Amino acid sequence: MRNGLYLISAILLLLTGCNGAINQVFTSTTPYEAYIRTLEKAELAETPMVQAWIAAGQQVFRDSVIVTLPLSEAGYFSAGEPTARAYHFEVKEGQVLSIAGNSEAEANARLFLDLFVWRNNEWKQVEHSVAAGDTLFQLSYEFDNDTRGLLRLQPELMARVYYTISISPNPALINPVFGATNRSIGSLYGVDRDGGRRSHEGVDIFAPRGTPVIAPTNGFISRVGNNKLGGKVVWMQDQSRGQSYYFAHLDSQLVQSGKRVLQGDTLGLVGNTGNARTTPPHLHFGIYQRGSKDPINYIRTLEAATLSPPLDTALMSGAYELTARQTNLRSGPGNKHLVLEQLPRDTYVKILGQSGDWYRVLLPDQKQGYVSKNLVAPVAGGGTAEVQAAAPLLSEARPDAVPVTYFSDTGNVEVLALYGNYSFVRTADGKTGWVQQP
Repeated sequence: MRNGLYLISAILLLLTGCNGAINQVFTSTTPYEAYIRTLEKAELAETPMVQAWIAAGQQVFRDSVIVTLPLSEAGYFSAGEPTARAYHFEVKEGQVLSIAGNSEAEANARLFLDLFVWRNNEWKQVEHSVAAGDTLFQLSYEFDNDTRGLLRLQPELMARVYYTISISPNPALINPVFGATNRSIGSLYGVDRDGGRRSHEGVDIFAPRGTPVIAPTNGFISRVGNNKLGGKVVWMQDQSRGQSYYFAHLDSQLVQSGKRVLQGDTLGLVGNTGNARTTPPHLHFGIYQRGSKDPINYIRTLEAATLSPPLDTALMSGAYELTARQTNLRSGPGNKHLVLEQLPRDTYVKILGQSGDWYRVLLPDQKQGYVSKNLVAPVAGGGTAEVQAAAPLLSEARPDAVPVTYFSDTGNVEVLALYGNYSFVRTADGKTGWVQQP
């Protein structure tokens, strides 16, 4: 078995040395898919290790980890375990997902980052994909509807990889009032107007009279005019997104129809013309595409995630247990996230990453979630359990796990941690593993 692992490791090192050639040969596939093809060409795809690696990449679609953005996390992948990380999150139309971070890997191994969105009741991979090794990485994607997203992180086989990552949603446009902030946004989309006879088809951004109104992105001016409701108005076309922007109640218009503008160019000045003459000066900003759309997520800024410090290397080895009488395993790092499971004291966990004051942990049944770092400690031991002669010491907490060894005599072993009806134990000669309790 050990010779087989050495053989696979040698072949994989040979493959990872051809990173540039892989991308050139498989130009129509993502780096992740190209890597699988190299394994197939090397006739490794049917080996148990590669099958486990592929299964780990598919398991993320059934993972219960759901995070709230922005998020920053530091973590690692160990070389001997074919695992993947998943981040499920909600996104809004008009937001651009920005993913940034860095990775450090052994032997030029790569960390694959793949982004998926939920469409037509299934996960669809978007065209953005990154393969990073010992480098900074960056990925962004703009969403054109409210949906769910999923980011998968998975390294090459037999690779030890350390990573830090931040995931932040940003507005696709800049605020069209120069110097305005989220606090400048007043009346929101959809509120009643004229006693409920119509609804507000935009947002109002308040600012002193004469404040520049600027282009929220690149485009061209499709119309400049006046009307009863909007007073002095400007219409701008955004060809890249197929939508139009409406700027109303201007004190003055400083562009002409047909003019091409760049993001930040001045279009006019804030005022209160039209039906806004009894209100403080503000810009009415609307977005239209086969009807009106809510502009709020296109312009509202959110707090950006800052990169977490690297995970303490002392956490990357050894076994850990939960110390509270009952600990909530949550879907994300924070008390507001869903409780996935309630775990008793002494439950065995493996630390995979850290986000703020929360650890991302792996349970023996491969379920992942987050627990408060204050409730985790190295296994202490102290208890004992009786084992029978010829009973197996298992490598994992499941009945079909590979035995580490077999006990030659009936006797006691030290219990370090628990999971279900299994005990994580240490034998007199220092071996650790799992035994099933009657």
